[in-house]
Amino acid sequence: MDNVRNDKITRRNIRFVVVGVLVFSAITIAALVNKLSQPRILNKYELPEYGALLLDEPQALLDFTLQDQQGERFDKQRLLGKWSIFFFGFTHCGDICPTTMSVLAKTYGELKAVEKNDFQVILVTVDPERDTPEVLRDYLLRFNSDFIGVTGVTRNLINFASQMKVPYLPKVSLPKVSLPKTSSPIKSPPSSTGQAALGTEPSIAQVQQDQPQHSANLIMINPAGELHGFIRPPLAHGGLRVVWRSLQASFSD
Repeated sequence: MDNVRNDKITRRNIRFVVVGVLVFSAITIAALVNKLSQPRILNKYELPEYGALLLDEPQALLDFTLQDQQGERFDKQRLLGKWSIFFFGFTHCGDICPTTMSVLAKTYGELKAVEKNDFQVILVTVDPERDTPEVLRDYLLRFNSDFIGVTGVTRNLINFASQMKVPYLPKVSLPKVSLPKTSSPIKSPPSSTGQAALGTEPSIAQVQQDQPQHSANLIMINPAGELHGFIRPPLAHGGLRVVWRSLQASFSD
């Protein structure tokens, strides 16, 4: 009888152990799944690996008044309550701007619907003469209808770019250099040795002197409307998404 009783106790203890192991395993797996589903939080050592540089202390912005692509007022109030990702460019830009906007569109498009409520992407033109609200609106529709385009008078745009720590040289209309009709090298007058030195044709930079110059960085404004940091190129949508989600998860205003 004692042996039978001991066998029952042993089997019961084994069942308790097995159930305990299963419960512990289930809790561990659930915790792991939950952790993997949360945004990765980058620390200050990891952020530069993704091109992100944060200010030691976010900087408040002075008041400004610009105009969006719908002709509506764009000011500091439009920056409150969500992350604002700024890029300074222009619609006639041939390479950097469309490439950057495409990466931003892919990054934003892959966010969850609830995450999109926490971010806004804003293109600020550095070519206000050509980039009217209508031109900006049509241009942004090529990337994402949620994106915001901002323009204004040159003086206000330069002041705004200065607050954002963004280098910005506006378009300066200078006489273009006339290219020679011949494809032959340009010869300079004979040198002291009696031989003509070969010159070169004007560079594209010399010919296209009326193109505005701007930074390729992204500027991050936090939900309190403060300058928070920058993201330097090269840009990749996967890395941008990690940075954006990390900032959103770790920020408290």
